[in-house]
Amino acid sequence: MSDPVLAQNVLVRLDRLERENRRLRLAACASGFFLFAWTACSLVPRVPNTLAAERIVLLAPDGSEKATLELDSKGNPMLSLRNGQSSALLTTNGPSLLLRGQDGKTGAFMGIDSRNTSRMELTSHRLLDGVRLSAHEDGSSGVYVLDVNGRERGALEAFGSGGAGLNFRDGQGRVRGQIGIDPANLPNLILLDPNGARRLGMLLQAEGEPLLELADERGQPRARLATLFDGSPQLEFRREDGGVLAQVP
Repeated sequence: MSDPVLAQNVLVRLDRLERENRRLRLAACASGFFLFAWTACSLVPRVPNTLAAERIVLLAPDGSEKATLELDSKGNPMLSLRNGQSSALLTTNGPSLLLRGQDGKTGAFMGIDSRNTSRMELTSHRLLDGVRLSAHEDGSSGVYVLDVNGRERGALEAFGSGGAGLNFRDGQGRVRGQIGIDPANLPNLILLDPNGARRLGMLLQAEGEPLLELADERGQPRARLATLFDGSPQLEFRREDGGVLAQVP
């Protein structure tokens, strides 16, 4: 019969060896996992550094704000730059760009409104007079000159339906002169009185014959000078009701 004490010692040593083997297996598995993770991380491209903030401010040495990058109340990003009275404001609310000169007034604006009309405005320190340019979704566009009161005094326009025109307005904003080409490509010149009545009109007709008309205060033609198809001139006078009063030849 075997010694009980010897058998017990053998069992204890076997149990110790089994526990040691389990620890070695766990250590080997952990080392393999960390090695795999390190290798995988080394293969993934590095993500650029990211700065996240709701508002970024650049300060001058005296603590005044020189530039800000932030979101407006509607969530549109907005960049504002300032140096004394000079400033620049760029936003996607429009989007638009607004510049102010050293006086804080002289300005330049460029933007696109909700109707997809692109605009550019140049103004003096008075903020009213200047030049305005616009291009509309229907294909029309124009350049407009404004006086010191903000009234349009001159305009060069191209129309979406065809043709183009150059308009002149008086100090009250009333059109007094027009030079243009209509959609049928006929050139014309019109002069109007303060009441808007056409008093003088000139055009080249479809066949190329020139025509000059003089009208009364109601806009009714009273005298007409034209050339006929054979090139001969014709002078015509008319009554108030439009009837021919005299004709030469």
